[in-house]
Amino acid sequence: MKFLKVTSILSSIALVLASGPTEGEAEADPNSAVVKLTTDSFNEFLINNPLVLAEFYAPWCGYCKKLAPEYVKAADSLNESHPNIKLAQIDCTVEEDLCRQFGIRGYPTLKVLRGPENSDDYEGPREADGIMEYMIKQTLPSVSVPETVEEFLSLIEEQAKPFIVQISGKGDEESNSTFTSVADTLRKELNFITAKSEDIINSLSTKYFDFDVSSYLDKVGYLVIHPKENTIIPFTAEVSKDALVNFFKTEVVPYFGDINRDTYMMYMESPLPLGYYFYKTEEQRESFEETFNKLGKTFRGKMNFVGLDANLFGRHAESLNMDPEIVPLFAIQDNASGKKYGVDQAENPEGPSIEQVEELVEQFMEGSAKPIVKSEPMPSDEEVSSAPVYPLVSHNHDALLEDLSKDIFVEYYAHWCGHCKKLAPIWDNLGGLYKEHPESNVVVAKIDHSKNDVDTYVQIEGYPTLLFYPANGEVDEKTGLRIPVPYEGPRELDSFIEFIKNKSSLNVDGSEFKQPEVEEEAEVEHDEL
Repeated sequence: MKFLKVTSILSSIALVLASGPTEGEAEADPNSAVVKLTTDSFNEFLINNPLVLAEFYAPWCGYCKKLAPEYVKAADSLNESHPNIKLAQIDCTVEEDLCRQFGIRGYPTLKVLRGPENSDDYEGPREADGIMEYMIKQTLPSVSVPETVEEFLSLIEEQAKPFIVQISGKGDEESNSTFTSVADTLRKELNFITAKSEDIINSLSTKYFDFDVSSYLDKVGYLVIHPKENTIIPFTAEVSKDALVNFFKTEVVPYFGDINRDTYMMYMESPLPLGYYFYKTEEQRESFEETFNKLGKTFRGKMNFVGLDANLFGRHAESLNMDPEIVPLFAIQDNASGKKYGVDQAENPEGPSIEQVEELVEQFMEGSAKPIVKSEPMPSDEEVSSAPVYPLVSHNHDALLEDLSKDIFVEYYAHWCGHCKKLAPIWDNLGGLYKEHPESNVVVAKIDHSKNDVDTYVQIEGYPTLLFYPANGEVDEKTGLRIPVPYEGPRELDSFIEFIKNKSSLNVDGSEFKQPEVEEEAEVEHDEL
């Protein structure tokens, strides 16, 4: 099940599905070093090639065409200098299931793959030299293995954020392999260090950390170290990759920290609910710090708590359905459902009390808290009947989708989105086409997702997102709504009509509803006789 994650604080989400340049080919030259992957060849190729940069593309995508020559140049050069680094392409118009598996929502999307299970978003340049440099850096080990005590302590002193240490007093190949696999998975988020020799292991009990390592000299141990607090949290469960990943992701988060550019991804990657305390002064933060540290310790592994400087990130309160002008404030975002909860601001214009914060947290954990639902007003019958596209808001979204007798095609948009504005007249034409033929049982709808809270099976990561709910389609048990089919093709009327025809269980061919285009007789210029 995928739901909408926390709205980005530091940047606005922008959809990259743009038309872009139109010249050239998006598919790499078959004589180049770029490997064309399919669903059938994908896993085996990644097993045999431990480091792959994969481009998920569409042949019609202009920016894919722009990238192609640089991608080919990088692939050919790397094939000569670093043959263990492979560049590949996946055509998402053909390998739809594979692209859906990786959550591809726009083109081109580049991912760094380390085997079939480990993938990271590519965050480097899109010209040949930059691609090569970025990928060569990815060949550096994900685990640092210092050789001396001095090197080890120096490495520890450099760490400003929580990091991971493997104590490998009696390490074996299996444990080291597991740790390396975990480090490969989390290398973008955390730094990993292995302490091997007895001297290096004993140095953990120096002035830097008051920690008894004697029991680790004859076994393998895993530690999360918080350098600012000088605290060490040991792993005590049965070792497995999943167990270590979950432990590290949970324990690197402080009981009560702050979201900023350095910590943003740490909180956003966590699946746990997040409690936000917005403050305007350090005094306000300090007055609640003890409370949030206590709550963070009590609900460790169940909920995270963060402070947010409203002078810098106050507008984020709007995405939590709170008024950014009334600070301090406290709100909870449930990452699993996308629902938001908050201490009533109208009744507490000076900010919440400690008792109110604790009460809301307790109610949320018990499941008795009431979410704040953001919604535009319900459209009137007249508005529904006169609009070519069915207008949806939070309050009628689920009701429409519960009608299993109809094919329903929904645009999730934002009023500020330029791509959505460009799509609007085409979407209106599509809606009007089927509305004039109600016997088709096809409904074209739209909802301003930035103004209305709704649950969606597919995570909405950009606008517009187009989801098709086929009549009598499979129903998701958790939401009670149909599982949609994402639309990822060109935003053209004929393409939409063909998509509905192919995905509909009602076999509706909207092309039969189109009026034939009448060619105007051209005026012919001629000389007078």
